[in-house]
Amino acid sequence: MTRIGIGLVAIGLALLLIAAAAMAPSRAAGRMISRDTGPEWPNVNVPDVAASDDEPKWPDLGPNVGNAKGKAASNAIGKDDTGVQWPNLPPVGKQEAPYVGLALPSMSAQIGLDRDLNTLAGRPTPADDLDITNSTPRRKRANASATPSVMTEPSLEASAAQWPVVPQEKPRSPFEFEVGTRYWYSGGNVRFAFTNMNPFYGSPTSTLDWRGLEAHSGEIFARLDHTSSGFFVKGVVGAGFITGGRMDDRDYFLQQILFSDTTSNVKGSPLNFATIDVGWGMKPMPGMWIGGFIGYHYWREKITAYGLICNDIDPRVIGGCTPGSTVVPFDAPVMVYEPTWHALRLGFESKVKIDDRWTVNGEIVGIPFATLDNKDSHLLRTDLGASPNIVTKSKAGFGVQAEVFVNYAITPNIEIGGGLRYWQLVAQHGQTQFVAFGESFPIDRFEQVRYGVLLQAKGKF
Repeated sequence: MTRIGIGLVAIGLALLLIAAAAMAPSRAAGRMISRDTGPEWPNVNVPDVAASDDEPKWPDLGPNVGNAKGKAASNAIGKDDTGVQWPNLPPVGKQEAPYVGLALPSMSAQIGLDRDLNTLAGRPTPADDLDITNSTPRRKRANASATPSVMTEPSLEASAAQWPVVPQEKPRSPFEFEVGTRYWYSGGNVRFAFTNMNPFYGSPTSTLDWRGLEAHSGEIFARLDHTSSGFFVKGVVGAGFITGGRMDDRDYFLQQILFSDTTSNVKGSPLNFATIDVGWGMKPMPGMWIGGFIGYHYWREKITAYGLICNDIDPRVIGGCTPGSTVVPFDAPVMVYEPTWHALRLGFESKVKIDDRWTVNGEIVGIPFATLDNKDSHLLRTDLGASPNIVTKSKAGFGVQAEVFVNYAITPNIEIGGGLRYWQLVAQHGQTQFVAFGESFPIDRFEQVRYGVLLQAKGKF
């Protein structure tokens, strides 16, 4: 029994050794995939079980595993602590702040990564047939190599998420400028009266009425506003010609007995004017502007009368020219008047926006102080001396000016419009000097008026 037991034990040990020797290759296969079966898959631990015909087989993915290329590719694969091999992906660039400049692989980097992994696995790479620059198919390059490309870290600049660039609006200038031109069709009057202080003559002794002085003039105007403070400066310069009118010259005896009355025509006489104002304004509500200003006004007209025709006089007067008779032909100048004004302006202006295209603006001006210098040349009165033979001066003038415009915006920067204007200046105190005699007499009244319609076009910048 002892020998039989020993023999059975020896046989059992021999069988165990043979079984262990047979299981050794199977364990090795569990740890390493054969170099002849294709690409290397992640090394997942396989339980130590005997291989059988029913054990699932890994797919044969190519002949590259086990050769130099496979080794080179395996070097590019990292291995974690569990033994599982993962692709060694390039690190994402360092971020300075969350959600800012998020670094993600660009499309070209992603396609390159897919191509390298497929090359390692020996699989065909569809991206090889795609031109990533214009996304159109192309033929595979003849010299394409199966050698895995070296993967580099995608640049932060190329791979960062790009936000749309919003164009920044140019800073708006604190100044607004407008410039334009106007045509002014106007009429006017000049009335003059003085008293010679002689008891045999009336008061007034003589009057000159320049009536219906039709004129055509053009002007240039400009305005500069400082929008943040409300201050502004504006000005006008204009010139033109008086093309028609008439002048009535009358003289009176005591009790205003008319002893001389003649009429002359007016033509070809120049006029010019200029205004500059400085002021401040505000917008009390959307679409409305109000402001006040102080300024200076210059106004000069040189009026020439031609010819002379006699009119009816008081029947109590004996003598004189025959009524209706032409004493001087109408192509000969008989009198020249040159009133020149310098005035102080105190005004108020307003502008109202009706809608996106229509606006109404205007101003009203008071003239608290004005000076007058008028040169009167009686060209047929040789007894009065050289021209100008009568000069009228005043430093106590006053008056009023006003204008209103309706404008239509053709574009946001160009407007056209039309309007009305009225000027009146009056002097009730002053002196009229007869140069040849060296005598001066008080004026009763010197009044000048001009009014009319305007057309304008202007641009805003």
